[in-house]
Amino acid sequence: MEEKDNMLHSKHPMRFLLMVFCLLLGYAADGQAAPCVAPDNGGGTANMPESCAYVGGNMQITDGLPVGDTIVLNAPLLTNHTNVARTPGGVYLGGEDVAFDTEMFSLSLTGTGTLSGFSTTLNIPMIALVSNAPRTPGLAVQSFDSNLERLLGQLPLGDPDFDLLRIVAGTDFGLGSPGHTTLTQTTGGDWSVDSVFDITYRIDFVGAYGSSLDGYSGSTIGATLFSSQAMTPVPEPSSLFLIGNGLIGLIGLARKRSLS
Repeated sequence: MEEKDNMLHSKHPMRFLLMVFCLLLGYAADGQAAPCVAPDNGGGTANMPESCAYVGGNMQITDGLPVGDTIVLNAPLLTNHTNVARTPGGVYLGGEDVAFDTEMFSLSLTGTGTLSGFSTTLNIPMIALVSNAPRTPGLAVQSFDSNLERLLGQLPLGDPDFDLLRIVAGTDFGLGSPGHTTLTQTTGGDWSVDSVFDITYRIDFVGAYGSSLDGYSGSTIGATLFSSQAMTPVPEPSSLFLIGNGLIGLIGLARKRSLS
């Protein structure tokens, strides 16, 4: 086996390095979709949602743009939950209301149609309120309804593309966003989390003067699913770019050595 490994390194260096690059890309993709495992809170259940990020399906802006054009928010991610405040009993579903600050990190916003050259990355601070129905601590499987009552965020001023970019969702805005959560206890006592919200959102935008969105504004209502995942750092595109450049350099060096 060791001899075969050496042969792979020496006779096919480019193939080997490309395999490494593919593995790194696979690791990044797997990290982005890793399931959430939350620790027990000492009461026979898990606190939600601070142990879990939520990744959504693509969101889009269509209203206010030329017919056929779209701006797509690719796989938006809700993560970095802070300032969590819990209200036992709650006023919505009777179990617990959870208010918190979070961030919506969209890997990229891309345009289609005449806006096909548009591309940017954004990180938008959000506030959220989630209600949970009662559950019975101590049970190995705890399944309960949840509801997104409020999700609100706005891009800070000064962005070169948007004078306004605001995202709202949830019942408080008349945008029904029901959900359901299932906690399953693992052999180590932690909790595997399966949590999904079917959210209805509204995106309001105004294009910035001098940008490719200059003169455009609108308010788009849409729907998408947000599901729980581990809050594992995901390599940013710039990080993958650096990895790729490094591997390309190694490939060139390996090729030069193999030809000498």
